[in-house]
Amino acid sequence: MDPKTLVDRILHANKHIRFVAISNMDGKIISSAKNENVTNLLSQEETQKTLQRAVSSWKSRDELFDKTGKGEYVLAVYQKLKRITMPIDDKHLAYVTFNTDGGNQEVIEAIRFARPVDAAHGLSYE
Repeated sequence: MDPKTLVDRILHANKHIRFVAISNMDGKIISSAKNENVTNLLSQEETQKTLQRAVSSWKSRDELFDKTGKGEYVLAVYQKLKRITMPIDDKHLAYVTFNTDGGNQEVIEAIRFARPVDAAHGLSYE
């Protein structure tokens, strides 16, 4: 699956989703899109920095996965939005923000359902 298709699938999977980005493990955004009915809370530069911190945190937790088990997702809750970071495959993360009135489990399942069925094949864009 190509990154743009995946971004579109995630973005339209749940009405509460505000923004979706797919990044590589260096924090570089490969594809992104926002819900046209929302106003961005962060600038593009702030979003990039936040995503890079999320990737860095994911990589630091990765060092413990042999003890804790592989990470499923990380949920961060703020007053104005919620953010999920979830692996797509071994080389890519989904960074998804959604409204605070959205149900966490509902959005998590929407993201999981939108991902490629066979994560071993991951994203195809190179």
